Amino acid sequence: MKKEQIILHLDMDAFFASCEQANNPSLKNKPIIVSRYDEKSIVVAASYECRKYGVKAGMPIFKVKQLLKNVEFHIVSSGYDLYEKYSKKIFDIIKSQFTHKVEIYGLDECFIDVSDIWSFYGSVKNLCLAIQAAIYQTTTLTCSIGASFNKMFAKMASDMQKPNGIQIITKQNFKSLIWSMDISNVIGIGHSAQKQIEALKISKVFEFVEIDENLVAKLFGKVGFKIQKALKGEDYSFVDYLSHDIKSISKEKTLTANNKLLVGDEEIKELLFQLTKNVVFKLKENNLKAKTIQLSIKFFEDNKKSKLRKTYSLTLNKHTNDLEIIFANLISKLYEIEKENYVSLIGCGVSQLKEISKIVIQSELEL
Repeated sequence: MKKEQIILHLDMDAFFASCEQANNPSLKNKPIIVSRYDEKSIVVAASYECRKYGVKAGMPIFKVKQLLKNVEFHIVSSGYDLYEKYSKKIFDIIKSQFTHKVEIYGLDECFIDVSDIWSFYGSVKNLCLAIQAAIYQTTTLTCSIGASFNKMFAKMASDMQKPNGIQIITKQNFKSLIWSMDISNVIGIGHSAQKQIEALKISKVFEFVEIDENLVAKLFGKVGFKIQKALKGEDYSFVDYLSHDIKSISKEKTLTANNKLLVGDEEIKELLFQLTKNVVFKLKENNLKAKTIQLSIKFFEDNKKSKLRKTYSLTLNKHTNDLEIIFANLISKLYEIEKENYVSLIGCGVSQLKEISKIVIQSELEL
């Protein structure tokens, strides 16, 4: 029986501001603004101590000073390097202590496929608590985690119990938790799309879900149709962790002096075909396509293996994981090589990999 997909969305709490507080403990629990030091600047991030007074990201500093006129607050900005350092620590913790199935979605958030590991912790909530504890122990930063059977619900869930919270959305409770929400809270529905939806006298998720699918597709295209399906619980997208970890795939075979083959021998073509099949299998197994194809080859020189590796690369017009296309291009490169050379190593590889679902450009619904 196929395991049910369990996806977490981890979102760090007030990340930039929290990094500043972690880096300078004297700022802990104090109202801080991440911004430049001038009146014309805007708020990049605000700590929760500031947010309770109505301070928001994007707000001009002069307005912040009006809101906080009776509050002592600090304006700080250590720069991107600090935030990147903490970001790396967080993702390293998840990958080393829990699972490598992590799709990084920004400096401060990621999706995690825990389908294979959550049961070791007794429950999904226990796993979430363990992740929160591990991150806090190393960084003193808190995070909020949403858990669900699809990515959209997991991301929406992570916003429900901030800060330092956990929300689990299941197939049994998603209608009660999601469908009563305002349509403006749905990921992927931008301002202009929201206006179109409101023109239909629709303000709640359950009303959007009930619109005829053909009308949704007509008004909002494939993206709108996909969002509606997701809100019905029919989002089958997966955590895209492999395309971030795998930069290239290659296979090669070393030949011995006792089994010499010439470049032009049919056995070399057959060997190359088997290697290509293995590469294509890995592409398809990981839901990837490649744009650059590479043939690698070494020769015997005076009965000794040459240390010099020659590579022949070709970049295609579009990504592919088609065996015939990849093999045909490798053969075309093989034909460029002098046929009377003895081969000591032959290999093939692919790079410029891309996850299949991301090859088709998806427009934001609000555009």
